[in-house]
Amino acid sequence: MWTKKAVIVLSLGIILSLFALVFRSLQLAIASVMILSYVFVSMLFLSLGRVMPLRKLSSERVFEDSHVDVSLELVNRGKRTGFLEVRDKLPSALEIKQGSNYLIIDLRAGEKTRVDYQIFTPLRGVYDIGPVSFRATDNFGLFYKELEVKDVANLVVFPQITEVKEIFMRSRSRKLFPGGSPVKQPGPGSEFFLIREYVPGDPFKDINWKAYASKRKLLVNEHEREAVRDVILIVDARVSTGYGTLGENALMHSCRAAATAANHFLKRRDNIGLLAFGERTVSLKPGCGSKHLYELLTALAGLVPEGNLPMEGLVDFAAPTLSKSSPIIIFSPLTDDPTIVKGISKLRVLGFPVLIISPSSVEFEVNARMKTRQGIKDLLPYDVLRLEREVIMNDVTGYGANVINWDPKTPLLGVLAETKSMAY
Repeated sequence: MWTKKAVIVLSLGIILSLFALVFRSLQLAIASVMILSYVFVSMLFLSLGRVMPLRKLSSERVFEDSHVDVSLELVNRGKRTGFLEVRDKLPSALEIKQGSNYLIIDLRAGEKTRVDYQIFTPLRGVYDIGPVSFRATDNFGLFYKELEVKDVANLVVFPQITEVKEIFMRSRSRKLFPGGSPVKQPGPGSEFFLIREYVPGDPFKDINWKAYASKRKLLVNEHEREAVRDVILIVDARVSTGYGTLGENALMHSCRAAATAANHFLKRRDNIGLLAFGERTVSLKPGCGSKHLYELLTALAGLVPEGNLPMEGLVDFAAPTLSKSSPIIIFSPLTDDPTIVKGISKLRVLGFPVLIISPSSVEFEVNARMKTRQGIKDLLPYDVLRLEREVIMNDVTGYGANVINWDPKTPLLGVLAETKSMAY
């Protein structure tokens, strides 16, 4: 590639050669030949060498607000490189906390070096670390060559999980096999429920010997039966959920809340399913265990605000596959979709308990605009959007869905605490 300096020098050589022809000057001809030779020789001796990168990450799966150490080893498998600029490209959402991803090297044949730096992951997402960019210039700074080596490492940043004591969401229908949540009925379980008289065939280990000593008859301990339920999380990932800033928008808050809810219910040994809709539908069947949590967090990390799939279409697609009366938690700003009320009304008609946690995309947009130089000159359009959103929330509440209006200033624990006063 040509630099501005090279263009100026070449232009000067051409101009001098023209003047030499016009004025028939030997001195100008010699000067023009020397300048042009200087340009073409610089071009011929420009080389990038053969430098091979090898990158290692301290961890490829982390949560938000974590630190990742990156080690980039460079090996020269060709001739001497001369001065070579190296940059390990990073997404703008990642921050360098220690070291640098840029250096200038001069490696002989077979020589190697290493650059170490540390990055900070403030926001969830799936990021590519790399490629590695090389840039070489000639000794006179007239030309440069650039090369990108497609050595890319994948870094997945999970949404942050907040520990909560309880999310008050109950199902009317449970699966009848041992599992996680008490059902207020006797059966297999770990919690004491009542004492009853011994019946032939009862396990010997269930006999209450203290009660036998006082009552002089055989009594056994009954435990409270536990059952596994399906809890379905629905995350709205349409383009409107990205309104605001990169770190403060409805989708970012929804993913953190969904991750927190999933972690809580899985610890309670419930089955968790996930549905996300935007440009396409992301679906995870109900499951349990740490492996399922990993899959769910990975799916949440990969969501981006795009597309405009309707809520009603998602309900028509997913409702036939859901367990009867499974609790459904929807994370959506409830805007820019005329089918929201119809979709949620269908879930209620089918008997699903519905909780909607609604981060306001309008407030995120207002907060983002207020921080710009221009600010907001007219708040009337935003007042209209707030009013439309309130109408939608009232409509879905009328169908029996519980709605929590999540103001961006309210922390997640405060939002989840509101579920305590709700009835299902």
